[in-house]
Amino acid sequence: MAMSQRAFITLLILMAVLVALSATSFLGAMIGFLFGIAIAFFVAGPVMLIGKVLEKNGIAISGQTALWVLAGFYALLILAAAFQIWRRLQRHEPDQARSAGMRLALLVALPAMAWLSVNAMQDAWP
Repeated sequence: MAMSQRAFITLLILMAVLVALSATSFLGAMIGFLFGIAIAFFVAGPVMLIGKVLEKNGIAISGQTALWVLAGFYALLILAAAFQIWRRLQRHEPDQARSAGMRLALLVALPAMAWLSVNAMQDAWP
């Protein structure tokens, strides 16, 4: 999908606004609650199932180890997105490079939004 420079800048500004709103007391708490639900269903469930399968096969894995493995996979996603930008810039495809740049910005913004919104949620609900 090709992305114009105007759309790229507009989406970056909107993403920055969303990250900033994640730190507010009301919207940040709501976003934090939604991140919690998403993590509970889409991350914790599959990780628990994989942990049970590994445990049945004699490979015990702790929760901290599972978090490090997930963080490593996420870091690989970020590196792959950055490599994709570099490759598309080398091929002189600026529209596709901007599209890949938006994916990279989203991959970087999601953990920041999660951290800010979970902190806002903890502050809003004593």
